[in-house]
Amino acid sequence: MSVLTKNGTGAVDGQFLKILKQKFINKVIEDFGDTYLPIRNNDFESINLTALIGAILKKNKESIPENKLKEYLVSEQTLRRIFEERDKETTFQQTTRNFLSLYIGYQNYQDFLEKADFATTTKRETRNWRNLGIGFLLIGLLGVIVFVWNRRVLSEPVKGKLTKVVFESTQAPITAKFSYSFNHLNFNRAILEYSLWGKRDTLELDKTKKTASVCFMHPTVRMVRLVVDGKVLDSLKVVVPSDGWVSGYEEINYLPAEQWKKNGVAHISKEALPNAVKEQSTYYSFVKKVANFDKNLSCDAMIFETRLKNPVAEGGISCNDASVVITGEKNKLLVNLTQKGCSHYAYVRLPDASFEGKIHDLSKLGVNLDEFVQLKLVVKNKKLQVFLDNQLAFQTNYSDSLGLLQAVYIGFKGLGSVDNIKISDNKRVLEEENF
Repeated sequence: MSVLTKNGTGAVDGQFLKILKQKFINKVIEDFGDTYLPIRNNDFESINLTALIGAILKKNKESIPENKLKEYLVSEQTLRRIFEERDKETTFQQTTRNFLSLYIGYQNYQDFLEKADFATTTKRETRNWRNLGIGFLLIGLLGVIVFVWNRRVLSEPVKGKLTKVVFESTQAPITAKFSYSFNHLNFNRAILEYSLWGKRDTLELDKTKKTASVCFMHPTVRMVRLVVDGKVLDSLKVVVPSDGWVSGYEEINYLPAEQWKKNGVAHISKEALPNAVKEQSTYYSFVKKVANFDKNLSCDAMIFETRLKNPVAEGGISCNDASVVITGEKNKLLVNLTQKGCSHYAYVRLPDASFEGKIHDLSKLGVNLDEFVQLKLVVKNKKLQVFLDNQLAFQTNYSDSLGLLQAVYIGFKGLGSVDNIKISDNKRVLEEENF
């Protein structure tokens, strides 16, 4: 019997890549759960691919010299395509091959070719095909037996609904009580899934009951899904309001206002961080507000303005960046600024368009973040314009509506500062915060 030869070329190369891709997906699912396996085509709402890429590179940073990092860089679009085309033979660039190989335990793609046991994989697949006919026959016989024994079969697949959600209070921490129902109970496992930032949270459901409660500790906008035997049956968006503008670090640690509101600037000092956080090579901070905006404020017709900075001295990495996320009831708008010369890491993401510094020319989104920069986002008639210090840096049109404003998030790698925030509806100021 023939096995694959490790020449990495031609049709055989496609088989190697298919094996590599499947091993990668299997490990992602093993490490993160089925959050990272799309339930429906292009259903990536609960999947933070950028966070996944960052986590893999950070985990392996000791084995990747700084001057070799570019050999492992992969775009979010490429990772998305891997999941979408997981059952197809796909060609990848060398950097993508290295990235996938790194995550499953090899130094790079060449190391994968030299050390992976392809013969075992091929033999196992051959044995599977050899026994496939017998397997189908046994399954068919078992199905007939079950049919005869029970004298009935279900006429439709399991269906379920999240009918409503009731909140016990008006802001975080807040307990949300969900009501759910199923059309029949012939299934194994039902859960509520409410992942965020790559962290997978689930609640096991009693399929004979009708309600379940989840406590959300922090202000957030989450999509809660009703999942039965791995299939998403329904979903509800949950908006947990904040008490005005709030600030903290590492996504889940919030500080009282007196520790970050000082002299008209939102800023967390290093002294406010625990030693365990300060000892890390880099850390994250944020300023955000969830809900309680003007009820008529549409993200599709707004002007968002802020002054911000993120000095390297405050914990920012060498390409210190600053991210703004505008969350509407339908979709999100994301803009990431970087230090001048680092626009490779810049991006602008809209529901139906994504612009990455790795691919597009976003050099004007690279600025001196050691000093305050005036950022203005103008959205009107499905057109986005990004201004930096009153100079147009980027513009594009889009199609899918963002909807009414639900949340604003400003995040930093390091301890950035925000001087002020102003939001208008192209006619009047509807939100202003000077800290």
